[in-house]
Amino acid sequence: MKQNIVITGGTSGVGFSIAKDLSIDHNIIIIGRNKTKGELQAEKLGKNVTFIQADLASDISNLVYKINARFKNIDTLLLSSGIMPENKNDNISNNLMSHYNTVNNLLPLLNGGNVLLITGNPHAIDIIPICEQQGNYIERMSWVVTHKTLLMVYLSQILKEYHIRVNSFFPGDVKSDLMPYTQNLSNTRVLMGRNIILDESLKEKNGVFFDQDGSEVTVNKNKYSFNRSEKILTEYLKVDLRQ
Repeated sequence: MKQNIVITGGTSGVGFSIAKDLSIDHNIIIIGRNKTKGELQAEKLGKNVTFIQADLASDISNLVYKINARFKNIDTLLLSSGIMPENKNDNISNNLMSHYNTVNNLLPLLNGGNVLLITGNPHAIDIIPICEQQGNYIERMSWVVTHKTLLMVYLSQILKEYHIRVNSFFPGDVKSDLMPYTQNLSNTRVLMGRNIILDESLKEKNGVFFDQDGSEVTVNKNKYSFNRSEKILTEYLKVDLRQ
């Protein structure tokens, strides 16, 4: 069955790679900040792909209006957007709150759907302590991967009543403009992305972390428990999706 799929950060890197693999036989909306780049990428991907220009940190209402004009429901929301943050506020706004606010505002279209968060290496997520310090690059990147995992755990539980499944996926190292080292990579494919979104046997998975091979990864359930996720994220998440 043809799916309606929305991909944030879909004009480059991981998001674009997965959009390319899905665009042959599914309806895709790719979202990005750069209008010229986004329109060019959508044209490359073909007639099943629409580009919407939006800044997820500040332009959610306009984005929702445009998605509503295109789709009556969303089968899969792939949260692939992100930036290299120069400070704490940039990190919180663009790499955590933008994902949460996108889910929150698209909730009416997502009923019964699937949310997939693109995240970091599962080994790093397992060993890095959860910490609120963001004084340097290493601390900010550590904060991102741990807090996105907390967000996945949190959303997977509170969105159950809407029959929305929320999981995380590490795509491996893929060429992108995000970081200096990723700009020099040769790999442009996310081989398991399409499978994780479309595989019928995974449809009922919820709160699961998948690695680049599509295998389930066991994260520390004490470290990433729902109660701990809720407690830590309360400082950032001002809107309760259960209201």
